[in-house]
Amino acid sequence: MTAPTIDTFKSLDLELQREFYSCFKEAMEELERCFSVLDQQYDQEVINEMFRAVHSVKGNSQMVFLDGIADVCHRLEDLVDQIRKGTCLYTPPQGEFMTFVFARLEQLIAEVMSTGSTSDIHVEVLLKAVTHVCDAPMSMRDRVIQTTLESLSGILTGSSGSSTQVLERLAQQVTPVEVESIPAPKDRFDALGFMALVAKQVRGQSIQQPGDQDKLLGLCFKLNELMAKPVADDQLRAAFYFQALGARFVSSPVFDIPLRCEPWEKAKALEQLTFASGFLRLSDQWCEAADIVEQSHERYDGLGPLGLTAEQINKGSMIIALIRYYQQCFHKAKKDQKTKIAVSKALGRINSEKGYRFSPEVVTLFNQMVHGDLLGGSW
Repeated sequence: MTAPTIDTFKSLDLELQREFYSCFKEAMEELERCFSVLDQQYDQEVINEMFRAVHSVKGNSQMVFLDGIADVCHRLEDLVDQIRKGTCLYTPPQGEFMTFVFARLEQLIAEVMSTGSTSDIHVEVLLKAVTHVCDAPMSMRDRVIQTTLESLSGILTGSSGSSTQVLERLAQQVTPVEVESIPAPKDRFDALGFMALVAKQVRGQSIQQPGDQDKLLGLCFKLNELMAKPVADDQLRAAFYFQALGARFVSSPVFDIPLRCEPWEKAKALEQLTFASGFLRLSDQWCEAADIVEQSHERYDGLGPLGLTAEQINKGSMIIALIRYYQQCFHKAKKDQKTKIAVSKALGRINSEKGYRFSPEVVTLFNQMVHGDLLGGSW
């Protein structure tokens, strides 16, 4: 933090400085509570609270002119936002890392309040460390955190000299390249990363264009965010990755189940869904994802293979089913039409199935996505 910004902070009313520090401590306690909950189980609302706490500290730091603290919190906010959006799954090492960073930030704030100064290199070290973690490949993030914490060893009790040594260690730290063929150690097994790898292998045997699945998954997440009671992002991601897996183990795959189909077609489809969901049921952690897969061909009117209707169907299943149907309709229309016309035709097909094949709520929200230009790219 530069001298001018620190001088501006010190010129503030002492009561305001103390109020800022008190709010910072409260945010730390809130984050520790969030980490404690998330270490035991996934909870989207707790993740939202974690994001709000970091965002609050960033905003408060900017208000009192501690720009260096705000810069570090901005990168932490990026990290938490990835977790909030489902791009990255929360893991205990991430909570440990953020706890460490906030402990050091508290020390720096206390130092500024008591002595009126602190070295810029202290903030530089933290900013470099958080950037290392935030920019790391998802499947390698916990390993990067471990290496980064090892590099940061000593700064909670060290001087400017020790921070200089830490900065040198961080500069030498190489972010590992994401190697898909080497699984993570068993104690830090990245389940979603493994599922993504499996899905990639399945995609390699399909006629879809590279990147299609990533776009479709993005649409699923955007639609899920609009839901009144969204599905846990990690469960939705796992179901998305494994929804087509059963087709690789069952002959004569049925990719979509028509309303009127032969008994053997229905049985074949159910067999595929059982295979795909069965892999997820090997662990109690992915039971909802398994339900999503099993119900992904259900119809809102109850005429699907399992006979579930309306609210009996998992909302994640409704999301995946609609996005899958949109993809089919879009690509069919795109062969002869321009993108905007193809989107319009695909949306028309979806609207015609409102209340029949698809939940009215999901169709309405998807319309909002389209009219709000949230599809992005060629979708």
